[in-house]
Amino acid sequence: MSVEAHMAAAKLPPASVDRSLAGGYRWRLLAVMWFVVAVVVALPSVGGGVLNAHMIAELQFDRGVYGMSFGLFVIMMGVPGPLVACLVRRFGVKPVMMGGCALVIVGALLISTVVREGWQFAAAFGLLVGGGVAAAGVLPAQAAVTHWFVDRRALAVSIVLSAIDVGGIVAAPALQWVVGAHDWRAGWRLIAALGGVGLVAIAFLLRSEGGYGVGTPALTERPVSGRVYKSDRAWTFAEALRTRTFWCIAFFTVAVGMNWIFFMAHGVIHLRDLGFEPGQAAQAVAVMVTASLAGNVTAGALGDRVPPARIGAVTMVLMLAGVLLAVRPAGTAGLLAFALPVGFAYGASQVCLMAMLANYFGSKAFPALFGALLAGGTLVAAVLAGVAGAVFERDGAYTPIFHLCAAVTALAIVSIALATPPRNGPSAR
Repeated sequence: MSVEAHMAAAKLPPASVDRSLAGGYRWRLLAVMWFVVAVVVALPSVGGGVLNAHMIAELQFDRGVYGMSFGLFVIMMGVPGPLVACLVRRFGVKPVMMGGCALVIVGALLISTVVREGWQFAAAFGLLVGGGVAAAGVLPAQAAVTHWFVDRRALAVSIVLSAIDVGGIVAAPALQWVVGAHDWRAGWRLIAALGGVGLVAIAFLLRSEGGYGVGTPALTERPVSGRVYKSDRAWTFAEALRTRTFWCIAFFTVAVGMNWIFFMAHGVIHLRDLGFEPGQAAQAVAVMVTASLAGNVTAGALGDRVPPARIGAVTMVLMLAGVLLAVRPAGTAGLLAFALPVGFAYGASQVCLMAMLANYFGSKAFPALFGALLAGGTLVAAVLAGVAGAVFERDGAYTPIFHLCAAVTALAIVSIALATPPRNGPSAR
């Protein structure tokens, strides 16, 4: 189907597309998405840990209750993905993200003013803030970006994802400063205020028309010349599920999520068990986050010229090396030897995942596909985090979990290498 035919089918006159491109609307949209993801995803998920540590000490919360609340927060970030995708498809990106910002604002204000008991914190942080992160976070933001940036999709995806890394790097020291100058409640009020800025930006800077609630698409779905395949067909969710390609990408997603959540949940404890000082263990996490940003930028720069599946295979080789080196690192060099490849591979893999879903199946199917992978990957990673704790209690070490992660990662190298463009796609619409 030609570009003109696509425009006619969508009732989009070419002149409106030209005016949108000339006005630079899609870059304004990208800037808004970056800011919202930084303040709505990175601040609560990374900076929230700093604030919560002070809150636990003051309110004397039971660690088990706090752990349950944080687990609920993680689940709410990912498991509602299919629901968020349905809402995006039904109402558009703009109202869904505004609703997510509102949930974060309400949850943060409740934590700063009302919360005094564990169940209250679980409701405010786990349900409200976690649900807000899901509704105003990566899924709707990337749905809008993949819809608009057909030509430079990998670059745009990486820019949005960089908000999580940059926000994560800034969040902890910034909120710690707020706590020192005021208290932990002021930190949550700051998160609420920034969420309000994000809500206003979405309301006044984004358009409401269009299938995704973010305006007329800047470019129609079409194949782009070069070595990176981009479908010219409008896939449906059901059609994508029947392809081998989707399930290869799904296995790749699960492998990446397992490794990253395991390192985030148990990495510091593992390093402390090996005799590293608290500062060294924290430094390893900081290196992983920084390396994730580098991987994100690298994949974004290459992903529109080099097939993302090929980049994904390289990232899995790096991830496998990092997992094996993390079993028993020695000294600072040992920390860097595993933290750098693990972080770099994670950042690059996220760009590859989203670029492949959009390139292979189109922006229309992207929200539902990404929502399903987000939900499934979150559940598997959460289960692994719990199993890892049980294994440590039994064996006194995480070695079996490292071996499991290494085996899954090795299979993911093959899986993502097989994630070639799907054949026998849907008929042109």
